[in-house]
Amino acid sequence: MRLLRHYVCLVLLVVLLAWPASSALAQQPPQPICFPGVPGIDHCIDPVFAAYWQRNGGLPVFGYPLGPLQQVAIEGRVLQVQWFERNRLELHPQNPPAYRVLLGRMGAERLQILGREAPAPSDATPQPGCRWFEATRQNVCDQGAGLGFKRYWETQGLRIAGLSAYEQSLALFGLPLTAAQFEPAANGELILTQWFERARFEWHPNNPDQFKVLLGLLGNELRADANFVERPFDPRGGRTPIGVEINRNAVASVATRLNELRPDWVRYNGILWSEVEPVAGQRNWAALDPVLREIALISASGAAPMVIVRGTPPWAQAVSGSACGPVAAQQLPVFASFMGELVTRLSGPPYNVKHWEFGNEPDVDTALVPGDSQFGCWGDASDAAGYGGARYAAMLQAVYPAIKQADPQAQVIFGGLLLDCDPSFDASCQPGRFLAGVLEAGGGAYFDILAYHAYTFWSEQRSDFDLNVPKWTHRNGPLLGRLDFVRATMATYGVSKPVMMNEGGLLCLGANQPCAAQGLYDDQASYVVRMYARSWASDLVNSVWYTLNGPGWRDGGLLDRSRQPRPAFVAMRFLRERLDGATYLRPLTTALLEGYAFATPTREYHIYWSNSSMTAPVALPPGFIAAYGPTGNPLAVGRELIVGFDPVIIEMDR
Repeated sequence: MRLLRHYVCLVLLVVLLAWPASSALAQQPPQPICFPGVPGIDHCIDPVFAAYWQRNGGLPVFGYPLGPLQQVAIEGRVLQVQWFERNRLELHPQNPPAYRVLLGRMGAERLQILGREAPAPSDATPQPGCRWFEATRQNVCDQGAGLGFKRYWETQGLRIAGLSAYEQSLALFGLPLTAAQFEPAANGELILTQWFERARFEWHPNNPDQFKVLLGLLGNELRADANFVERPFDPRGGRTPIGVEINRNAVASVATRLNELRPDWVRYNGILWSEVEPVAGQRNWAALDPVLREIALISASGAAPMVIVRGTPPWAQAVSGSACGPVAAQQLPVFASFMGELVTRLSGPPYNVKHWEFGNEPDVDTALVPGDSQFGCWGDASDAAGYGGARYAAMLQAVYPAIKQADPQAQVIFGGLLLDCDPSFDASCQPGRFLAGVLEAGGGAYFDILAYHAYTFWSEQRSDFDLNVPKWTHRNGPLLGRLDFVRATMATYGVSKPVMMNEGGLLCLGANQPCAAQGLYDDQASYVVRMYARSWASDLVNSVWYTLNGPGWRDGGLLDRSRQPRPAFVAMRFLRERLDGATYLRPLTTALLEGYAFATPTREYHIYWSNSSMTAPVALPPGFIAAYGPTGNPLAVGRELIVGFDPVIIEMDR
């Protein structure tokens, strides 16, 4: 069976290697490579690795993909990787282009797990006819006339221009770590085997000549080994998802309230490229001094600053007069250079910026908003397929390597999507195709976190406010529905990235509607609990309330005009205090109530509410300590709690 599979691999490889030969195809964005006819292979090779996989040996060298592109922490760096049967491909965007894709040292990792790490033999000497590696004091020899490990190592290197044949082979397989020796295979058969840093060679003398040397399935073995611990990147870094946005020029005035609230995230809009470099090649960094003072205050509060970068200067605009619009293609290297220098300046104290967002609601057509708009506007309604997403993808591809080179720990955030409508529900919805346009153009590997916005609107009828946005009711509202949409869209392109909702809240819909007098502020406190409980349970990196400073857009601020707390501020502060260091445990939803369980090292919290006028009883759990309303107000309890529209937070010992 294994031999037959290698014959199938060879036929597929010939077809795949011939695929990109035409000049017409060479002009297309990189595409995933999928295997719909191969049983058990459900994932595609991500576009960022497709050309590398094809050029350097394909199926016989790497095998089939075992999963999607994912972010993991390796040796102190956050890398995008994809696992294959025989190896792990890693994206190192800070490296020169020829070295941005590297192979994992999976031979060395597997030997370490097997407990077979050993110092290089001190008494080994070169053998006639073999290749000698002084660094590890190992010989690599052929097993037959012109056939074997030596010939295979010397003839199967990576196709990297400028490297010698030896350097190409070293880049693919690495140094030998052991001598050739007989080892048992999975079926118990003894096979002559030699381990290398990135591969394991196996000698099968009864196979046809081209298949006598096979590579071990190290990717399969490592991922199946119970002792192998893969550390997926956690973009939260131990933080809660509780975040707020503060308008530019308002940070100092709300600094006391910021320190009182202690959100884990603060979104800041933002830094304008046009202010620093109004003339091409002349960067006036002093122009950022007021902004930097605000970012330093945010960082000093303990929050993680998320900084938006926008403002294309006139000389770099792809659409004349549109500062919120795309950067001209020929100026993308200059923008990348600017970002590299900006990240270098702000990555350390007192700013500590690790999260960079590009544009604010970029899925808005350039022609729909003023050129100096604070949101938009990379969209292009004339692009029926991708709504201008390819322009945004090209920008990400330019800036991502520069950012990672300046700060390997930096995280690139896809500009928060407006997502006005859902193209899977409404065929006329053009803006909803922007994300697909970015991914279709190969942008999936050039951001770390996807972001979207999810406002909803208050009404006198106390029911699920998230259902008050008609265009998203079919997906259960903007918070959860848009999350479902962006995850589904990414999955279509084989992309799996963390997601944040970085602008939202409960707003007064009409300018003349007396929302405040009719209960808006108390309902915002109830919605704070709903929003963060749902966000946490849905594995969002964070949710950002717009804004901390008040009175806010459509009366959505957490503070009033005099910087006094509204009930939503008090509710958020209470959640932040109680759920510090918490993890999400499980859903608690019943027929009448929506509910979620969270735990800290010493406490467990159950949160319930009704999405209608109905009420329902909840039995007091073991270890019960207290019950609270949305703002932390203590609730009287008997044998049970009666839960209605306002959330109830139950605290108990663990």
